Amino acid sequence: MNEKRIKVLHIVESFSSGTFDFIRELISEMQEFDHIVIHGIREDTPPDYEKLIKATKFIRIKNFQRDVNFVKDFFALIELIRILKNFTKENLIIHLHSSKAGFLGRVAAKLLKLDNFVIYTSHGASFLRKDVSFFKRSIYVLLEKVVTVCGGVVVACSESEADEFKKYGIDAIWINNGVKDYSNILEEKFKKEENKKIIIGNCGRIVHQKNPKLFNFIAQKFTKNDEIEFLWIGDGPLREELSSPNIKITGWISQEEAIEYLYRYVDIYLSTSLWEGLPLTVLQAMSLKKPLVLHRCVGNVDLVYEGINGFIFDDEKKAVSAINFLIENSDARISYGVNSYNIYLEKFNICKMITKYKELYRLLLSTGNEEGNKNTSLKNLNE
Repeated sequence: MNEKRIKVLHIVESFSSGTFDFIRELISEMQEFDHIVIHGIREDTPPDYEKLIKATKFIRIKNFQRDVNFVKDFFALIELIRILKNFTKENLIIHLHSSKAGFLGRVAAKLLKLDNFVIYTSHGASFLRKDVSFFKRSIYVLLEKVVTVCGGVVVACSESEADEFKKYGIDAIWINNGVKDYSNILEEKFKKEENKKIIIGNCGRIVHQKNPKLFNFIAQKFTKNDEIEFLWIGDGPLREELSSPNIKITGWISQEEAIEYLYRYVDIYLSTSLWEGLPLTVLQAMSLKKPLVLHRCVGNVDLVYEGINGFIFDDEKKAVSAINFLIENSDARISYGVNSYNIYLEKFNICKMITKYKELYRLLLSTGNEEGNKNTSLKNLNE
């Protein structure tokens, strides 16, 4: 008799951007499980998402939306409970993604006595946001603390993000995000091009989190040098903040095209982000042997080994200094890039991430209500 397949319910409100890419890759690499995606829709959710994600089934929650709205959140919770009622505990994992699903999903699972099989991956905790007031961030912290009574394993995307949870007395483990290694494929597809200019690049949505204003300010410091160019791979509502004449913007392109741009044109990867979980685009840059110049924030600090594969900066002055160093030292650009790749292989490749999540899934299924055994085994995941 064939062993029953594990059923994984992925519940996600923020069905776009990095969270979308994470779920797509996770499901793609775990095809031995059945995956059901219970999701909301955002304005930037890819229209062909059902083709991009190899899930068994998709179920939409109409009342899922980003900001706290007690009426809509209540109705989203009711929708979620009705959906979860159709599933039994047997071979079931409930994997929650990002803060809204993390809160409502844990409440629903607790009410239905499914809480021993819940994982919550934060993808950049809401209380890290810098685009909301201190009061709102305090509310987000309170909600995260309150919902811990509903159980579930909190999984941060990086060690620094796990530390932020622990600062508020919330137990969390971490499983580093990981990405695929496209370097060999791209080396075969494209002959390495000698760019006439040195290009400093970033990749992602042009939104407050990514701090395009700071990226623009840094670029302005190089406008007198015709041999230096800045590139933003992506698009977004704050596009107009990238007004420096030496910045080019690709506009919306596919993930595959974005990775090709990173490989072919970017010499130095610059992130000006205000907060992260563990940014997939920086991991992709590392997998493509790029030296890093990253703004100090949660997530970014896990990726730079100062003076080995790049630099962390707190202000634009250090950012400009780091970029100038890499511009003037071609050997350093190459060696730092190789070091980025080696660090990626050791800590941030997708195989390591998938292995850890499979281990966690099977751990929850095997321990069930045995809290003591579960807690001991969870600690071992980060050793």
